[in-house]
Amino acid sequence: MFMYLSHPLDPKDLAWPGEPTVEVNRCTDVSEDCPFSSFLTKLPNHCGTHMDAPRHFVKNGLSINELPLEYFCHKNVALLEIPKGEAEGITKEDLEPYAEILSQVSFAFLRTGFEQYRESNPLIYQHECPYISTGAGQYLSDNFSNLKGVGIDFLALGSPSKRVPDAENPKNCHRAILGYYTGRFTTVIEDMHLSELPKNAQIKQFFNAPWRIVGLDSSQVTCIVELE
Repeated sequence: MFMYLSHPLDPKDLAWPGEPTVEVNRCTDVSEDCPFSSFLTKLPNHCGTHMDAPRHFVKNGLSINELPLEYFCHKNVALLEIPKGEAEGITKEDLEPYAEILSQVSFAFLRTGFEQYRESNPLIYQHECPYISTGAGQYLSDNFSNLKGVGIDFLALGSPSKRVPDAENPKNCHRAILGYYTGRFTTVIEDMHLSELPKNAQIKQFFNAPWRIVGLDSSQVTCIVELE
């Protein structure tokens, strides 16, 4: 069975506070005067389900289209249950019990349950989301050489909440996991649709295909999982 793990891009969705979301305008439609339909899409590359590559926060880091293909095709994948609420961080201590699993997979889904607010309370989802702490990001990048990426079911790996400690600001959180300090990095897919994955899902393979647009630091990804 195949499932989408990315949300459809919707102009009504919320992006990072103050940032734009996708804009879709019709150019033509089938009529007596025109034989075809077409649209013009304006797509900021950090809205919706998207993958942060190192170049997002690291000046000389790899961009999305410079990453090897193995960052987008995965046979060894794990779903980790790490429940979190408003403005709560995923910490190194949360990840340490999964160390053996993380050492064996190339991609891990970190399911916090916060996706529930995406529709029920979008403002909470946008302004008070959890985050991946600097310690957790550094732990992932430093210790698991086979791990190409993690996916999260909340808006962004850094939280815009004013309740988050200063040391865990979005800049520090992104830098820690994307290789700013050491050059070792783990990519992150933000705003994933993980709520419908069965609790003990047997994952056969996972694909996260990006837009191949020259010059982008990062990109939206279409995420598809195959279950046993």
